[in-house]
Amino acid sequence: MAVNLIELAKGYLTPDIIQKAASFVGESESATQKAMNGIVPTLIAGLVNQASTSGGAEKLSRILDTGKYDGSALNNLSSLFSGGETTQKAISQGKETLSSLFGNKTEGLIDQIARFAGLRTGSASSLLALILPLILNLLGRQRATIGQSPSALASLLGEQKGFLSGLLPAGIGSLMGWTGYEAARPRETIASVEPKRERENWFVPLLVLSGIVLAALAWLLSRPSPVREIPVAERPAARMTDLSLPGGMRVSVPEGSFNYSLHQWLAATTDTTVPKRFVFDNLNFETGSTKLTPDSIPTVNSLVAILKAYPVVVVRLEGHTDNTGDAAANKKLSLDRAVAVKEIMITGGIADARIGTDGYGEEKPIAANDTEDGRAKNRRTELVVEKR
Repeated sequence: MAVNLIELAKGYLTPDIIQKAASFVGESESATQKAMNGIVPTLIAGLVNQASTSGGAEKLSRILDTGKYDGSALNNLSSLFSGGETTQKAISQGKETLSSLFGNKTEGLIDQIARFAGLRTGSASSLLALILPLILNLLGRQRATIGQSPSALASLLGEQKGFLSGLLPAGIGSLMGWTGYEAARPRETIASVEPKRERENWFVPLLVLSGIVLAALAWLLSRPSPVREIPVAERPAARMTDLSLPGGMRVSVPEGSFNYSLHQWLAATTDTTVPKRFVFDNLNFETGSTKLTPDSIPTVNSLVAILKAYPVVVVRLEGHTDNTGDAAANKKLSLDRAVAVKEIMITGGIADARIGTDGYGEEKPIAANDTEDGRAKNRRTELVVEKR
């Protein structure tokens, strides 16, 4: 009887493991569980595809040998998801192996899993990197039974095709060029055909009753009814103020905002000490991406106008995150976001040489990460004036 690697893997993903994984990546347990339900068959399908050629099977055998995936890690799987040194090492090694297996489609695969489960891309990346060692250790343990040869490994993985049908999240099969794995669309329920005589017994009274109900509704709707006005609470709009910039330019910004404070400091002569930090107060990105939300664009545009009016000012953009998720991924994302803002500023006419960038991830918190309010404060972008 063929070994079902999908069921074996899911057997190790106990509620305790799910909870640890969810805590580590900072996602809900339900979303983490859904992600794993998609990741396990996806990774196994990738290994099946890899082992479908003799060269691919040999490569996979080398990965198992080099990474020492012999199944021993399954005896202490909890440590893999606990967030310590073992976890970080597993993520690093897992990401390298993912890139080796999926090449330039790795980012697309991560994005599809994130969309499928409703996760941030950083969380999806970490979970993929952590589940891969589990799958590879399962393969390593099976080799003790089936033999160490690449052909035996290819045979075992070839048997998984029958178990994979319909289990891949939508879109992954087409992305990776696999066929026959994705879930089929649900079929319409076909009602059984009843004998005409039985249908007539209830259909005519039902038709009459429907007519009565419709007539009653029409009468009720035609009756005039008093109109009661319901007051709608409106959010108070931010008070705007016009800044008079050097050179005759003017820009309108919310009073007390990031740009307002920056201009006031640049225009004054009492405090000229640099570096001087300002935290953006309306600069937000789409979840897990470097794309600014539409309401954040005016903040950057106003900043560009101010820096044009003070042409000798040199600044640095610093990206920061909370401690949720993979630290390395957070650090990369924080830098990428700073670079994204810089690119918008360059497009607006600020010279590249006037803008530096850094990404610190979770390394420099300004509040405790044990509350949502604290984490929100730590997810920030700062402007550091280095020369004025």
